[in-house]
Formats: sequence, structure tokens, C-alpha cells
Amino acid sequence: MRAAHSLDVSFKVMLTVGWFVLARFPGAASTVAAECPDQWPELQPWNPGHDPDYYVHIGQGRTLLLISSATVHSIRISEGGKLVIKDQDEAIVLRTRHILIDNGGELHAGSALCPFQGNFSIILYGRADEDVQPDPYFGLKYIGVDRGGTLELHGQKKLSWTFLNKTLHPGGMEEGGYFFERSWGHRGVIVHVIDPKSGTVIHSDRFDTYRSKKESERLAQHLNTVPDGRILSVAVNDEGSRNLDDVARKAMTKLGSKHFLHLGFRRHHPQW
Repeated sequence: MRAAHSLDVSFKVMLTVGWFVLARFPGAASTVAAECPDQWPELQPWNPGHDPDYYVHIGQGRTLLLISSATVHSIRISEGGKLVIKDQDEAIVLRTRHILIDNGGELHAGSALCPFQGNFSIILYGRADEDVQPDPYFGLKYIGVDRGGTLELHGQKKLSWTFLNKTLHPGGMEEGGYFFERSWGHRGVIVHVIDPKSGTVIHSDRFDTYRSKKESERLAQHLNTVPDGRILSVAVNDEGSRNLDDVARKAMTKLGSKHFLHLGFRRHHPQW
């Protein structure tokens, strides 16, 4: 697994949750301890303080529990090392230039069965014009998970929302959605060229590639002349593979079709 966040401004991860139901039931303490990372018995309390020149490497099986806010130069977690964030009432803010997790390293704040209940922030600091050598893949400011690394951040599940600043029409287009109606007596490959903004069919044509190879050539020429940015709606009515040659098949494949190259006798696909 490889992921990266390369930013020119501070990146902050906020985890804020409410009460965890299991903690209210008698006899649930042992279950919570097993499911909550900050309750793992092998953890050692860690309070590195605030030192922007401190290069942190957590490896060789070290398992640390961050118990307070800290400022360091950078953090690398590898070789079986683990960093767990303590779930507590006091907020924890971790400031660093970057975090790299790889080769068996793990970073945990809560878990799927024990969401983080406190307030934890990661702030990536630094300026783009500083004389700092960037990582060849992740860049300068990042939370990078490389091969063998594990990043687990579990907070409260929140309801997604957004602002709507204008009318949303059916189908997402100003004049409504696009509708294609099948009709008999129009055998072959049917192509509609659609305007992406309005949903208007600009041009439509039918190519009877069942009857003639010339129709297959005409289809290929048509596909190659459609301007960039247009939307193509392509359908096969009844049968269209008998005289469909490789030129037309490859022209459609070049536009991104997944199945047109292998279209067979009355063998239709829901999407291309």
C-alpha cells in the first residue's frame, strides 16, 4: 500500500467523537482493552516534548503511546515499531514536517471497534522555499504509507453534507438526463454525439455493420472525427458484428471501450 499527502500548507487531521457505548456496560472493560489500541499492555508512555530538530525513528519492535502534544522534525515508523495515540480528554497536537510508515511500522488512533473519542490533530509544518531535500516519491510535507506500513485513524462517523448553490436538474444536466430508446428496423451500431453541458444530442447516425464492411469503414471514420470533449453514446440494435472489422473495433477501443473489441453475434454489453 502506498499513499501520500504532499501539501504546501499545514495538513490537519481532526478526530472528535462522543461516548463509546461499550464503556457503559459492566464486564466490557476487557473487551475494550483488546479492541482499543491505547489499552494495549505492551505500550510505553511517550512524551517527546517540543524539539523541531528531533528526528524520530520508532523501530525494532518499539511500541510507544503518545500521551501529550509534541513537536518534532520528522517521524519514521518501521521494522515492527508502533505509535499509538492516547485517547483522553486533553487534546493532543502532533507537529512534524512529515511522517513515513513502512516495513512493518504502524500508527494507530482508535480502531474500527473502538473509535477515537478525544481530539487529535496532526499538523505538517514547513515552507516550500526552505533548503530541505524532498522525498523522491512523497515530496516535502506528507503522511506517507509505503510498502508494509499501516495507518489506522478511526473517529466518529459523521453525516456527509455540502452546499447547493444552484438548481440541480434530473440527470445533472440543464435540460434533464440523456435517454436512449431502442427501436426495431434500425439494425447495426447506433452512435449519438452528446454535448456534455446541456445533454443535447448534437449528431446521431446508424451504421449497418451487419450488412456491409463499408459501413464498418464509415463507422471508423466517424469515430475518428468526433471532437475532443464530446460524449459518445453507442448501442448495438439487433446485430452488428457480422461485417464489423478490426479498424472500427480498434477505433472504439482507442476511445476507451472495454468490450467493443470482442463484440460477437448478438452479444451485447451493458456498457463499453
